[in-house]
Amino acid sequence: MTTLAQYDPNLLQKLGLTVEQAQELEAQGISLEQYAETMQDAAQLEENAEILPVRYRIVAQAAAFQNEATGEIIQKLRVRVPFFHTSRVLFAPQNEGESAPPLCTSHDGKLGRYVADDGLISYRKCQGCPFDQFGSDPNGGRGKACKTVRRIYLLEENSQVPAILGLPPSSHRAWDQFVSALRFRGQLVSSYEIELSLETKRNGAFVWSQLQPPKIIRELSPAEKFRVVSIGKELEARHKTITMGIEDYLQVNVENSNGATAEETAQGETAGHTA
Repeated sequence: MTTLAQYDPNLLQKLGLTVEQAQELEAQGISLEQYAETMQDAAQLEENAEILPVRYRIVAQAAAFQNEATGEIIQKLRVRVPFFHTSRVLFAPQNEGESAPPLCTSHDGKLGRYVADDGLISYRKCQGCPFDQFGSDPNGGRGKACKTVRRIYLLEENSQVPAILGLPPSSHRAWDQFVSALRFRGQLVSSYEIELSLETKRNGAFVWSQLQPPKIIRELSPAEKFRVVSIGKELEARHKTITMGIEDYLQVNVENSNGATAEETAQGETAGHTA
């Protein structure tokens, strides 16, 4: 059997194997070269699979993020950001537990695609739209009927597929100020690994979580920057095909699984960015 010193550590790392796993393969008559070829075949078999980004949702009362696919609750996210943009979405009034396609969607926060009751599609400018006025929320209150979301694509370490985080209006200021400060210094969001965390806010009986100012962990290497921006260009080309639902806007209440929305406040808008 091959000894510890005879294994190429770079090859083991590339294959994602430990020395013990490599020795187990060898004991079963499988060389590392055969294993590598088989894993390449496996990747080719799945290359046409439809990969959907995993969503992270904000947990209303816990100042945490929830991975929608796994249910995992995470207090802080350490990520790279290849792409982000402003979205607007208009839903018909819905009862609890209902989910219906949006009436109008905008992937740049400027032009919306509106679907009438008879299925006729028209395009409307977001600026000046009556659904984008405070007090237009059909559920009452001071909010808008049209919901504005900062949609941020997150790339976690060792992940090949980006995740999506939708920031409701209460979190816009922290994100916009972070981006603006970097741009003021001539820097790009995609050049850094950053940490995202939340803080709990309360207004009477209403509790929600909102984004704290993101923190820079480190500047990425040139190779890392190249990879992040390459993924960003791919997302820019296909982000309009990634659907939006009411779950992109509502926060999660883990105790009873009902959504809760943060009260809208007037914020500035940003268009889509490869970060």
